[in-house]
Amino acid sequence: MGPPGCPHHIHPCGFSLSPFLPPTAFSMDEAESPYENTQPAPVAQDGSGDQPSTGECMAGAQEMLAGVMGGVLGCSYWQVSRSLQDTSREHAAEQGRLEQELSAREQRLEQTRLELARARAELGHAWRDGNSSRAALELRDVELGRARQELGELHRDVQRLQGELNSSRSTVADLRACTAIDCCPSGWLLYRGKCLFISSEKKTWEDSRNECEKKYSQLLITKSWNRWTVPTFLKNADIPYWIGLQKSIFPWYDYGWLEEEDPDERGVSDAWFWVDGSVYERPWQSKSNGSCAIISHGNIKPAQCAGPDDLHLWICEKTAGPSNPFMA
Repeated sequence: MGPPGCPHHIHPCGFSLSPFLPPTAFSMDEAESPYENTQPAPVAQDGSGDQPSTGECMAGAQEMLAGVMGGVLGCSYWQVSRSLQDTSREHAAEQGRLEQELSAREQRLEQTRLELARARAELGHAWRDGNSSRAALELRDVELGRARQELGELHRDVQRLQGELNSSRSTVADLRACTAIDCCPSGWLLYRGKCLFISSEKKTWEDSRNECEKKYSQLLITKSWNRWTVPTFLKNADIPYWIGLQKSIFPWYDYGWLEEEDPDERGVSDAWFWVDGSVYERPWQSKSNGSCAIISHGNIKPAQCAGPDDLHLWICEKTAGPSNPFMA
């Protein structure tokens, strides 16, 4: 008997060729073998019944060996072909798997590219928005500085206006304090306990003093006022007014403390006196121009009063009160 899957090669002379077949020949099924099983041919016998001769056996053996070798080569070709088919199918499956994985990775790469482009666009918008916000912030800082400066100026204006308002309120309060009991004569103004008369015609200082005396009053004395209590109408007025202050000659030995020395060495000197006889505590220099005083823009200044052309308006004052015997 030959190996399974290959033809049975038994020589009619009685020897088998199985030892000469390769081991792979025995792994083939008979159904898969390209060769059909053949039965050994009956041994030819002649009429005498003798066995074939040695030459015939050798020729038959060679012929059978050639057939067996052809079968063995066919079995090997079939096995190699089958192995190549299996390998080809495995390679095809691996190629399909790799193509699917490559496609998935290409899709992920495209998605990553889109996300990167979107991130770049958002970054560009954020950068532009940041620049715009920075510029807007700098502009707001400038505006804030300007607003602070304006606020400071407004605050100073408010303080100034508040001072003026307080002064006006005080003035109005003083002017209206005695209206119910008629403490000042008609045409006079009440201010800080004084009734003030403001003239509408110009006169010399002496004539102005005489007019005040006719009204049972005197020229204005401002020694109790400071720059905060001067009436607003006197602070803002461009018109000068005569007041009750004049430079006079007095015995030097009585008021020697006003001058360091006797300028004329005759025992007399000059000083500024209010019309009530009190000394002006802030005299000007001895060489000041003028012998009488005026008030202008709230400030006291010396002025010439010796000539008939030295004319100014004047202000009279007297104490306010319902029992004032000089009310006219």
